[in-house]
Amino acid sequence: MKTTKPSPEQILFANTVLEIISPTAEKFGFSRHRTRVGRYFACVVFRKGEQYIKISSDTHPRDYPSHYNIVLGEGDSEDIWEYNWNSIALWWLKSKIDTTAKAEEYPFPLGDGVESSIVNANKELLKYAEAFLRGDLALFYEARSEQNKGREPYKIYTPDGHGHYTVTEEPKSVEQKKKYS
Repeated sequence: MKTTKPSPEQILFANTVLEIISPTAEKFGFSRHRTRVGRYFACVVFRKGEQYIKISSDTHPRDYPSHYNIVLGEGDSEDIWEYNWNSIALWWLKSKIDTTAKAEEYPFPLGDGVESSIVNANKELLKYAEAFLRGDLALFYEARSEQNKGREPYKIYTPDGHGHYTVTEEPKSVEQKKKYS
């Protein structure tokens, strides 16, 4: 396995998330579960029982534009099948609460802009996800269901030997869609 050294930008991002968002998470009973930092990513996860807050960034050149997200979830924050279907981005919740607000992933901040961006994200976490932070998941469940109803299960493309592909739905994602829609 090839490992890469964390980039200074991702180290600064993760440290700033820990400095600014940790006190908010802890105030609501969440504790830091995992922090991972790499060349093109950072991921900080806070957990409280089955709930989690995941702050993750992506600066890989193939994933342009560079961005970060705050994701609210329930269940296993490490299992891709679980967290892909049993979570919502804060911006999705924001769009449900304030239909006139600009709601999208946060642009990845650099240099002097890191602190102000994370401060703003923390304010939005408190404003739009306060019920979730307190443990009231009613709006979370509603938003998650609405999001998943609009998603298709993952597809499997199998070559048929004649230059074409047969497309089937991936069974686990079909199950997760039914469960969380």
